[in-house]
Amino acid sequence: MGYQTVKSVIKAMAILELLTDQNIGNRVLTLTEIAKATGQLPVTVRNLLRTLEECGYVCRVGHGRYEEGAKCCKLFRSEGIFRKLREVAAPIIEQTAHDLSESILLAAIVNGKRVELLRCQAPDDLLEEPQWQANANFYQMRTTQVILAWFSQEQLNAFVAENGLPTQEDWPECKNSLEGLKTELRKIRRAGGCLAQHNCLAAIAVPILTRGNEVVASLGCYAPLSRTDKPRAAGILKMLHDCALQIQDGLGNL
Repeated sequence: MGYQTVKSVIKAMAILELLTDQNIGNRVLTLTEIAKATGQLPVTVRNLLRTLEECGYVCRVGHGRYEEGAKCCKLFRSEGIFRKLREVAAPIIEQTAHDLSESILLAAIVNGKRVELLRCQAPDDLLEEPQWQANANFYQMRTTQVILAWFSQEQLNAFVAENGLPTQEDWPECKNSLEGLKTELRKIRRAGGCLAQHNCLAAIAVPILTRGNEVVASLGCYAPLSRTDKPRAAGILKMLHDCALQIQDGLGNL
């Protein structure tokens, strides 16, 4: 006698997969949107969401809006989308770090938090274990700033609602205001990325976009100013853009 599938589990997995797919673009969904996308009754979706939320696989953001929870993030992303991103990016980052003789890192924002996915420390030491707690002083990180610069208005609002505005210490140019933050992000987007000085380093970062022009991650390089004048910094920026395009091609239609 064959085993019967459990329909509620199938329905729950459909919801988790949907939230994971949407959350790579840092988007949240309403109960109505989830019900429509999965073809389930709203009352069924509501009950499943409440159960998944209690188990840590779904997170409710505000009233009636949902995203994947921490457990779902680690379950799917560490072995799914982010694994593909790391696999595609690793050899490209290694080669670029070798050519530059500088360290390069790959970062993303997941559930409003910054995560380091890869770090290649020159000359060729690739550290592949995701750093899920790499979130301290995230507004100071150019890899965070450049992702936020390519966020939609809704994505940015959700990020600020969860994390607050950058402090004067974190990002003084923003003047601790939402409009100041938006102004700085527009500057970054117009420039095609970040190219600034931070302490004794040239801090350079670019976005990694999907073919649909959604930001999924960023590449960063922090090169000592002692060997990085303006022309070299501009050259690093271009190489990071080339690296990001290769990664985009490797991701296909993700």
